[in-house]
Amino acid sequence: MCRSFLVEARWRTEGYVPTVEEYKTTAYITSSSLIVPTYAFLGMGTEIVTRDALKWLTNEPKMLRAIGAITRLHNDIVSYEMERKREHVASAVDCYMKEHVKSQEEATEIIWKEISEAWKDITKMHQKPTPLPAALIERLLNYARFYHVLYEHGDAYTHPQLMKAQVASLFVNPVPL
Repeated sequence: MCRSFLVEARWRTEGYVPTVEEYKTTAYITSSSLIVPTYAFLGMGTEIVTRDALKWLTNEPKMLRAIGAITRLHNDIVSYEMERKREHVASAVDCYMKEHVKSQEEATEIIWKEISEAWKDITKMHQKPTPLPAALIERLLNYARFYHVLYEHGDAYTHPQLMKAQVASLFVNPVPL
């Protein structure tokens, strides 16, 4: 992860806009979307999190890559304008603009399609039988869902007040059963 942060720092310092593939390879790592689910597994106990499950995770399965796409790309879209106002590494929007299209709107549209395809991949994988315990797959799915909600109406990671209504509806004013 540290090497990837150094790569991004070099890109920012040099003003380099990487190719889309270069960007994804590095940004999925620096967004922690490939490692945070591992931490989430650790609290589940050894009956559920087996050696096979951890081995599966270390091979960066398609589901984990799809989650990486959702978290990183969604963040890049919603934080694009804010990040342009300060010195920041190129985002997926910049990379797509440079490599494929001319406008921010066209780049964003392509990225939304990629996010949609990632959700389709996750849904397919969630529905397939797997040797892994269902609780692990569900944990990964919930991780992706959380990040979707976090960026649904803006960058609630940076501006947590955007989540105030959702948190209140869950914990302060829950729906009576």
